Amino acid sequence: MNTASEHLEPRSLLYTERGKMWLDQFDPSDRETAERVVKSLTLVSHSEFERSLQALMEREISVQSGSVAFYAVREVVPDISYFLQADDPITGTIRALSSGSDHGSEARAAAVIRNLAKTDPKRILNHPTIEEMRQAKCRIVYLVDDFIGSGERTSEFLSALRKDTSFESWCSLKYVRTISLAYSGTERGIARVRRLKRMADVVIERPCPTFSAMPWGKAQQKSIFELCKKYGSKTSSGYYWDGYGSAMAALVFEHSCPDNCPPILWAPNDPKKPWKPLFPDRVVLSPEKSVFPPEIARRDTFLTLLDVGQKKLALSGALSRRGKSGEAVLLVLALIAKGQRRQAAISFATGLNLQECAKIIDKCEKWGFLTRAKRITSRGRAELNAARKIRATSDIPPRGDDDYYPKKLRGAMRG
Repeated sequence: MNTASEHLEPRSLLYTERGKMWLDQFDPSDRETAERVVKSLTLVSHSEFERSLQALMEREISVQSGSVAFYAVREVVPDISYFLQADDPITGTIRALSSGSDHGSEARAAAVIRNLAKTDPKRILNHPTIEEMRQAKCRIVYLVDDFIGSGERTSEFLSALRKDTSFESWCSLKYVRTISLAYSGTERGIARVRRLKRMADVVIERPCPTFSAMPWGKAQQKSIFELCKKYGSKTSSGYYWDGYGSAMAALVFEHSCPDNCPPILWAPNDPKKPWKPLFPDRVVLSPEKSVFPPEIARRDTFLTLLDVGQKKLALSGALSRRGKSGEAVLLVLALIAKGQRRQAAISFATGLNLQECAKIIDKCEKWGFLTRAKRITSRGRAELNAARKIRATSDIPPRGDDDYYPKKLRGAMRG
């Protein structure tokens, strides 16, 4: 039975009035490609974001001993101590948000931190002062964000923290470890944050899908890039048609569209360049909000296999005879067999988060289908070949349960 959330798909954005106006701006010959851009978006609802971010924070806390501190990453002046900028002179506490009403993703991150801290306030410190960290003997500091795009905001936030001499001294002596924690992030942004001085690690929930890492053929990818470049020049942000940092991100939050996405989706209105974006100035309006599913939906496995060039496997009866776990195993093997080994591509195709993808890949390695370097083995190819030979039939037996495992490992195919 289909759930209501399965009917909330990115393509539904095109059925809204704004979606129709957006699509009408493209030449008839380009509209199919423009539709593909929207259909390939990963939409993250408020509930999905907050639930997954809290679960990620809880997992992190569970492996740490002692007290931990959480700060919501926001815009700061990097050359001035964060604790001076965020100090509330009346209460003597740290303000999680800047003054004023124009708050972005930091407001949602701060709310998740506040609620989690209520469960164990002595151990989970909500935007503590330096003195509160000292008294609690805090050893781990988490910088919480929704999305690491270019990595610039996290870099400036950490710089502001380090302007406090006590904090810098603790980090220098390795008394305190700083960890960046985000729902998602681009590969380039995560790499930049990892290289920051005093940054111990970066932990994310879900790799950011990008149009450059989609499991497509080269022709399909080329058409997407050419479309974004051609029409990006018609927007007010045409000087970086591929998104801030050239990220070509394909992930949109219900609370905001990252500027790392192509500007044809979000460019602000400009009388000189009257473009009609889906998310004006990165804002998701109420008709479009209604499209966001409560959780990340799994992609259509059949279409994904066709996109990646696995037509025989897509047309076989293998997918209908396995549970969701077995289907994910086949999809991962099929992707890797076609050279699609990037985390973002696998997560996008399966709809699984980083932890769930890792479990599937671990199983494939355990069964000898993949090497540690995520390359398909002869046994893995034999598994795919066997699946391709399963005939599709209307007389389909019940799907297997979710805890799929191969009942018989097939040997390497000859020839």
